[in-house]
Amino acid sequence: MSGGRPLNAVLDAFERGASTIDEIAVRTALPRDVIVASVGHLRRMGRIEATEMVAGCPSGGCGACAVAHGDAAPECGASEPSARRRGPVLVQLSLRRG
Repeated sequence: MSGGRPLNAVLDAFERGASTIDEIAVRTALPRDVIVASVGHLRRMGRIEATEMVAGCPSGGCGACAVAHGDAAPECGASEPSARRRGPVLVQLSLRRG
């Protein structure tokens, strides 16, 4: 761990190529809850980015889609997820460059 500083340790793990919470845990020896809190804080600070990853249509059809509009009409290409979202969402975390 980076001198008892979880935020620095998590950032360092990202810089060394970690891309999952589990990889960060192995590299830093930090507890999972500390890593999750650190990632959330680093996102709010703008140091890392979280991008939703689209993995195709859900088996429940448009009504279960994260990007479906309120009437559940097929609206692929929506600019953001619906407030009616259900279930887990895959997110990619990366260092913010620039």
